Amino acid sequence: MDAGHRKVIVVESKSNYDKLIEDAGANKYVLVEFYATWCGPCAMIGPRLEQLATEYSGRMLVLKIDVDQNEDLAVQYEVSSMPTFLIIKNRVTLIQFVGSNVDRVVTTVEKFVGKVEESKERKPNNGAAAPSPLTKL
Repeated sequence: MDAGHRKVIVVESKSNYDKLIEDAGANKYVLVEFYATWCGPCAMIGPRLEQLATEYSGRMLVLKIDVDQNEDLAVQYEVSSMPTFLIIKNRVTLIQFVGSNVDRVVTTVEKFVGKVEESKERKPNNGAAAPSPLTKL
C-alpha cells in the first residue's frame, strides 16, 4: 500500500507522530529528522533520507517533522538546531544528534539498525546456491 513514490513520512501532527511510533513498536526502528523548510542543510540531506527509507524499508521508518508546524514535538525533544535526528525503538530514544553530515547519519543508522546488506535478502548469482554455513550431522 504505497501511498506514493516517497518513502519518508512527513508527520502532520503530534497525534500522527504518536500513532506512527506506536505502530512501529518493537519491530522497527524509527529515524526522525526535525527540519525546517527554510533550512538549507535539511533540504540537502533529504534525498539521502529517501534512499535510506527505501534501503531499510523492512526494518526502519523514516519520519520528517517540520519544527514550525509541530512546535510541540520540537519542544518535547528539546530541538534547538536543524536538522536534529533521533533513532527510536519501542518508544525509547536511543540517540539524538544534530547536523547535516550524511556520513554521520548513515553510520549511526548502521550502528543501531545494521548495514543495508544485512537487511536485504540476496539471491545467488547464476542460480548457484551458496553452501549453508550450518550443517547438521
